Amino acid sequence: MEEIVDEPSQGRPIGIGDVSAATDRVCASARGKHWVQDTELDLGSKRWKPNAVSQDGTQLLYVFLQDEIPRFARDRLRIAAGKGIVPTLALHLASLFKPEVVELLVGIDADVIVLDDYVAARQLEPRALLAALADIEVPVSPELRRSVAKAVWDRISDGTSQQKGRRLEALLAFAFAQVSDLKVVERNYRNETEEIDLVLQIDNFSSRVWQKSGVPFILVEAKNRVDKASQPMVSSLITKLQTKRGTARIAILVSLAGFTEDARMQELRFSTQEICVAMIDRDQLEKMLSADDMDAELESVVRHALLR
Repeated sequence: MEEIVDEPSQGRPIGIGDVSAATDRVCASARGKHWVQDTELDLGSKRWKPNAVSQDGTQLLYVFLQDEIPRFARDRLRIAAGKGIVPTLALHLASLFKPEVVELLVGIDADVIVLDDYVAARQLEPRALLAALADIEVPVSPELRRSVAKAVWDRISDGTSQQKGRRLEALLAFAFAQVSDLKVVERNYRNETEEIDLVLQIDNFSSRVWQKSGVPFILVEAKNRVDKASQPMVSSLITKLQTKRGTARIAILVSLAGFTEDARMQELRFSTQEICVAMIDRDQLEKMLSADDMDAELESVVRHALLR
């Protein structure tokens, strides 16, 4: 007899067959060829057979279709993450609207696969949790935003350069998606000549300083490096603004290490043009993420940049 667990969000009980089908779907996808099912992990104090493990043993897949993650799974996910094994949870979109799930997954730095994402092309795509929250436009309370930001800050400098950059980009996508007027429409946007970390679209009319008719986009670049953002980085971002056929006039450059004086002077050289680069360092970003009114805090940063 098939074991079942109640799943109110799906309107019917979820059985082992549903979990197996979801696991097979993920593993059979173009992005899931590295998963191996029926593999046990040795977690030291515990042993666990999640739904799948990567061939190199550095990642695990856990399919979460229930209304709540069972305690035994929560415990093992935390232990695995503590040992450097990256958890990937395949789940339903509704789970991302549950604060307790978001807090758990942020705490273990999990990736997610949103099986019923309303954009079909994304349904089997592993993404950082915060990137998925931005893509799906999940609103969170100021309290949860602060909790998420603190968890990410605690490990913002961990890992390789690529991991650090990916972590900051996901945090920024999550943060800007919480601003009332803004929507993240591109992450890691590439065309024939350039790459842009984030493209924001102004999708609601308001009196905010970034509003201008016919100019719908804001460009965002993120730097999570030891060295300060330099003049060439600012020049590159200004060039990207200039080549957008008037559809973008504001760019945001986030550099956790800060900015060189040459970088700030380079932005000022273009202040007579109708473009602006707002520079955000670690302290400013932390202040924005912890603010009660993050919209107003971001507007203050952009306003001061426009008035320089």
